[in-house]
Amino acid sequence: MNGEVKHNFIYSTLEGMVTNMAFSLVNPFLGVYAIALGASSLMVGLLTAIPALVNTLVFLPAAGFVEKRKSRLPIVLFWAGLHRSLYMILAFLPLIPWGRPAFLVATITLMSVPGAISGVAWTAMVGDMFPAEDRGEVFGMRNMFLGVTGILGTLLAGRLLDGVSFPKNFTLLFLISAGLGGIGIVFMSKMHEPPLVERVHFEESKRLMPRVKELIDDEELGSQFKIFCASSFFLWSGFGFVAAMWSIYHVEVLRLSHTVIAGFSVLSGITAVVGSRYFGKVASRRGNVIVLFVCMIVVGVFPIIYTLSPSVMFLNVMQLVSGFVMGGLNLAVFNLVFAYSRPEKSPSATAVFNMLINLASFISPFLGDMCYKRVGIYVTFYVGAGLRLSALIVLAKLVGTSVLAEKRGMGYSGFSRVVSHREGRS
Repeated sequence: MNGEVKHNFIYSTLEGMVTNMAFSLVNPFLGVYAIALGASSLMVGLLTAIPALVNTLVFLPAAGFVEKRKSRLPIVLFWAGLHRSLYMILAFLPLIPWGRPAFLVATITLMSVPGAISGVAWTAMVGDMFPAEDRGEVFGMRNMFLGVTGILGTLLAGRLLDGVSFPKNFTLLFLISAGLGGIGIVFMSKMHEPPLVERVHFEESKRLMPRVKELIDDEELGSQFKIFCASSFFLWSGFGFVAAMWSIYHVEVLRLSHTVIAGFSVLSGITAVVGSRYFGKVASRRGNVIVLFVCMIVVGVFPIIYTLSPSVMFLNVMQLVSGFVMGGLNLAVFNLVFAYSRPEKSPSATAVFNMLINLASFISPFLGDMCYKRVGIYVTFYVGAGLRLSALIVLAKLVGTSVLAEKRGMGYSGFSRVVSHREGRS
């Protein structure tokens, strides 16, 4: 790494470490916080559904907004700063005399807008800062440090939540998170952007539907892209269907402590890293579709198996399995988005894919809540598992696809985080 790249690596890593700790302190406990504020199962589901809808609507405009600017760092600093400052509002929600769950959902929804804009801008910015030949080394090392601080943050949060009475525990947690987020902004401001250049906008004038049509009409990859997206839509519908059930199951059914719930996040986070590395090797030999298919089988039956025993030891083992498999699933999904689109169409493919899964994540929690209120939490888990397994039926059409088409995705060097999902977490 040359001097400029090394400088940006140091400050991007420092920023990522404190920011990841800030998010890890609070994000795993948003559902628990909602229940403590008196939220219904519907309100807990809305914590997933409404931000997903916002992401669906904001993603493409955010990309256009960022692409029109030569300098990305000021955009990231402003919008990321706004996003993190809103944790201050979450800290004092217990002081509101009425409608606290609604204010929680509204604040999380509001945070989704600056979060989406800053995420798009950050992705574009680091793509400019780090040359392609350095990206593997830079982000491999960076992610290792971020993983450690994320695990530490979640462990500390669990201990604090159990050691301090409500609502002081959550107020303190959100204030610490906001403070760490601010420190992250300071570190980020030290990063150096490369010299400004004029950017060519190949896709700027095209609307969504023409982009979609070009993707699905592609003679070589169009049918594969359609099948892959349809399968993912069913899978994420299954995720969203039970999204609120994890917090309800852990808190109201099993009455687990915050420390135990934090431990779930830590265990799944650790094995997700291992799973990503392991399935990366498998994908290079057998292809990403095979990896996705195998991981979908485990993910499909997971909600059913998870409810077989209330034993914390059993649940810990299930979290290890979940993290390992989700590491492979996220890796395969990331690669296949690019494998089933031409390089010049990958931004459009990413946008279309994200819009579809966010749409599924918006609709399905409402259906899951209806099911929960009618037939209870266990049947809701079973129906959610059925939705996930239905994705296998669609994906089966791609299992025989040649691995050659996937080489495009395996070799992709971009940094767009297509999607990341964790299972069995509050």
